Amino acid sequence: MDRRRLALVRGGEEGEFRRIGSGYLVAPRLVLTARHVAEKEHGQSWPRIDVRVGHPQDGTRRCAARVCWTHPDRRDVALLLLDDLIDVPGEVRWGAPVGNDPLPYDALGFPSATAKNGQYTVEHLRGELPVLSGGVGERDLYVLDQGPAPGGAKAWAGASGSAVFCRDHLVGVVVHDDEAFENRRLHACPARSFVEDPGFTGLLERHGVGRPWLSPVGTDLERYLRAARLGATEHPYPGVVPGVMPPLSHVYVRQQVVRQEALSTMAPSRPADEVLTGEATCVVVGGPGVGKSSLLRTRLAHGAAQWLDGPDARGRAPVLVPAAALQGALLSRALVEAVNAQLRQYGLTAPLPDTFFENRPGPGRDWLVLVDGLDEITDPAGRKDVLRTVAHAGDQYVFVVTTRPVPEAEPGVLGPQVPRYELEPFRPDELERVASGWFSALGIPEPDHGARQFLTALDTAGLTELARVPLTMSMLCQLRAGAPGDPLPRGRGGIYQDFVELLHDRQYAAGAVAQARAVMRQYGSDAEAAAERTVQGLPDMLADLAHRLLLAQHGDRPALDVVRDHPCAERPRAVPERHWRDFLESVVSGTGLLTRRSNDLAFTHQTFVEYFAARHVVDDEARLRAVFRKTYVRPARYVPGSELPPGVKPRLWLSRYWKPPRNDPYDGFLLDMTPEDHPLRKEFLGRMASRRAGLDGFEFLNKQVRLGTSLPEDVIETTVRLLHECARDRSLDGYQRVIAALMLTETGDADGVALTREFAHDKTLDGLSRALAATELGNLGLAEAAGLLRHVAQDTSLDMYDRAAAELTAFRLDPPRDRMATALKLAESDTETAGFLLLDIAQDIRVDSPHRKKAAEELTELRPGGTAGLLERLALDSTMDGFSRLWAAERLLRDDPQRARTVLHDLRDDTTVAPSLRTRAAVMLLKTHAPDPE
Repeated sequence: MDRRRLALVRGGEEGEFRRIGSGYLVAPRLVLTARHVAEKEHGQSWPRIDVRVGHPQDGTRRCAARVCWTHPDRRDVALLLLDDLIDVPGEVRWGAPVGNDPLPYDALGFPSATAKNGQYTVEHLRGELPVLSGGVGERDLYVLDQGPAPGGAKAWAGASGSAVFCRDHLVGVVVHDDEAFENRRLHACPARSFVEDPGFTGLLERHGVGRPWLSPVGTDLERYLRAARLGATEHPYPGVVPGVMPPLSHVYVRQQVVRQEALSTMAPSRPADEVLTGEATCVVVGGPGVGKSSLLRTRLAHGAAQWLDGPDARGRAPVLVPAAALQGALLSRALVEAVNAQLRQYGLTAPLPDTFFENRPGPGRDWLVLVDGLDEITDPAGRKDVLRTVAHAGDQYVFVVTTRPVPEAEPGVLGPQVPRYELEPFRPDELERVASGWFSALGIPEPDHGARQFLTALDTAGLTELARVPLTMSMLCQLRAGAPGDPLPRGRGGIYQDFVELLHDRQYAAGAVAQARAVMRQYGSDAEAAAERTVQGLPDMLADLAHRLLLAQHGDRPALDVVRDHPCAERPRAVPERHWRDFLESVVSGTGLLTRRSNDLAFTHQTFVEYFAARHVVDDEARLRAVFRKTYVRPARYVPGSELPPGVKPRLWLSRYWKPPRNDPYDGFLLDMTPEDHPLRKEFLGRMASRRAGLDGFEFLNKQVRLGTSLPEDVIETTVRLLHECARDRSLDGYQRVIAALMLTETGDADGVALTREFAHDKTLDGLSRALAATELGNLGLAEAAGLLRHVAQDTSLDMYDRAAAELTAFRLDPPRDRMATALKLAESDTETAGFLLLDIAQDIRVDSPHRKKAAEELTELRPGGTAGLLERLALDSTMDGFSRLWAAERLLRDDPQRARTVLHDLRDDTTVAPSLRTRAAVMLLKTHAPDPE
């Protein structure tokens, strides 16, 4: 219900108005009202009809109107055509109440009871609409059990024509009151009785708002989608300042993915939301904190909005579920249980039935199951179980599975036909916009200026690369906002430590100890002291819990039971078990680090599990020594005939070599928090930076640098020197030597690029190794890479797939003009391949907008009627210039007018588009329709 669309309708003769009523602006020149407001007693329209649109408190616009439509069956509803265009942003959503339970309703109108000295004021009508009440035929009317009701005869006169809303959907029009119920009951003409009338529908389409779509209001699906959309607005990361996190949409930046194709193929980035609206199941892989959960929540909110706000024939109904919920469970039942538990706090008070997810959400529609955190299942067999569930689900389900890199996410279980995408971190040029968004949401004065200063501080502290990780950036922004004058922390471990301390300080600032003592005061002084001990011991309790979770030492016990066993959480005898458990849950949840998930408490992010687990080890010297000796000092012996890791030397019988650990983020936190001079830390890092660990050890150290772990300079220098040695070692195969050179480029060593170029030209190496080197040159923007890759593509020792991948990568390295010329020339003989190349250009965000637009134009000629999806994506792609986006929307009108109108609505309301182009989008909406009827 939009107060800006409220209308006061007056009808009468030229000399005076004889009837007052209400109405609602449903299109730029169309007002919905009751027919009897606009007509005389014998069905003739009043000679003069005057309409004032808007709420009186905001100012109104007055214009003349005439009746342009009445119901063919003489139902009491009409449309008025205004002489002037009044365009209010947004759109009207139409609905039809269903189910058995009464629904709350709202309406705005001008009842006679408000009249004073000939002036009417707005009354907010509200109450319940009992869905099962009403009749048939002419008595097919909604019953409105009105809350506050005026007294007196005809007190509701003037409210006739008021639009009735249930859950933001227009469901009917008030037509009269029921005298038998003493002004406490009104009747409304249902929207379902007129929105499908061809005359009504035609008028709305001609006036640029499209065909009205009736959404069911009150179904289990509608209840679920509303709760899901509300839950998806919350940011998945914990917050410090000002105590409540801003909505995710306020700080979210559109993310990009890269298809994990052949080793020698350099795929272009694509907007991640395009992948998530694709036609098939896929896997999205990303490092810790790179934004996988934010991506899924954004998709959930968008998908729910598509269902709730209007028709979308392509849309799937989304459902977000943690991967652990699918482990060892029947899919449909697991989805119901997870959703009921997660969304209870967001309005899903009545549980969904057990069979809710068994069938399709609608005719021809599918479920889009968003599976978050496959990697958080610690048991490899459990991860395989979830993926088998995904692989063998019914055809009414499409899945998006997010995970950190784990072996089970490789093609083995799901098969090579399931595409895999890598989620990219923020681009460097996005960091200022991200920081400004955070500072604005957190109420920091002059957020743009603060963001620029912040980026300078990041660069000075060497944290710019770390800030590209969304989770890390969110913590850094909050730390900066909470203490603008303090220096930024050192390394990733320092960031987490400062952030967790700030959260703990926030609890104390909010009076956590005083509150805890007050809660327990009724049970005596011992209970008060125990409560204080519990709050003060929270860091140790969370560290113990995280250690058990990470190493799967908690079994199936709820997290709160694990916490309760900690000495700091010992229950005083005087406190009942239930009250102490409630107290513990309140205190633990108050940290901001845990949240309720299904029927248990869970850390808000897996990296906090890893941080606290590492803290649990580091805080105890004996435990630290035991972990280093068991996990980090991992010698193995070389036996002739066995396979050694790449780059390991010497290769002497029974000689020892070193294996790196595999839990990289946890290892990084452990290394960061262990004192730099600790002998075991020095010993371990020295072993990793040696030829006895080989390329696996060097890659482990490289990963730690990328994660933000602080490593000693001498370890980094030794690693660089040994990588040089490996790259020059002709006893290693070509592939291993190229990998060593690529690692050097990642460290920023200038010789890495020179070695990579040398290997790309070295014809003594195998074709796959040269292709890998040439692709890296392409990633670095070197022009020679395309020619080298084409040479590799002629190498008959490679299989056809690798040769084709090299040729495609070379194509992507060409200038846009050359790529276009290649595609157009190929179109003369091979339209299928040419179409693929044109599509590749049109979707490549590295290509400038004019060339992407040109590729789309050529593709529409090559595939008439088959490019609607591409045109829609281009029109909504913020990386395209506004003129190209508007062209795509206009071209879409030929193939799919309904989809084009939706796109034009979005362009009209998109504040990132220039105002002149937004105006053109609005005008285009009107110009695509037939002239108004006379």
